[in-house]
Amino acid sequence: MERKDNSKITNFEGKYLTFNLIDENYGISVDWIMQIIAIPGITQIPQTPAFVKGVINLRGKIIPVIDLRLRFKLQEREYDDRTSIVIIKINNDNQEIFIGLIVDKVLEVLDIHEHEIEAAPTFGIEVNTEFILAMAKVKGIVATLLDISKIFTASELAKIK
Repeated sequence: MERKDNSKITNFEGKYLTFNLIDENYGISVDWIMQIIAIPGITQIPQTPAFVKGVINLRGKIIPVIDLRLRFKLQEREYDDRTSIVIIKINNDNQEIFIGLIVDKVLEVLDIHEHEIEAAPTFGIEVNTEFILAMAKVKGIVATLLDISKIFTASELAKIK
C-alpha cells in the first residue's frame, strides 16, 4: 500500500476488518490481523502510558493491550459484551510484535474497492493524521482506514514490547 500524495490514492483496495469506536467506523487491513477475542482478564502494568491497559496471556504468549479510544484521545468507557480485542502483528526492527487493540464493537470484513476510497482529509498542522490511510465509503457507511504501522511511534513500540 502506498500514498503518492495527499490527493491520489493507489493500491488501498482490499479486505478490511471494520470496527466501531464511539459511533465512528474504522477499518484495518486484514493483512495485519491475527485474531479477534473477547476481553479476558487484563494484567495491569505500572508506569505505562494511559492507553496501555496491560497485558494478556494468549496461548502462552504475553501480549500488550492498547485501548484505541485512549490512543486516539477519545472518551474512555466501560467495556461491555460487545467490546473486543483485535490482535494485530507489527514488524518492527525485524521483530514481530503482537498487540491487542481494544475496540467498542467489531462490525464485519468488507471488500473495499478503489472507487470507494478517497484521500484522508488534511486538518492543518495541529492535528496528526499520519495514521489515517484513507477514507472509504462502502455499504452506506464512511470508515476511516487506519495505517497500523503509524499508530505507534518507534519509541512507543519500544515501550510496549
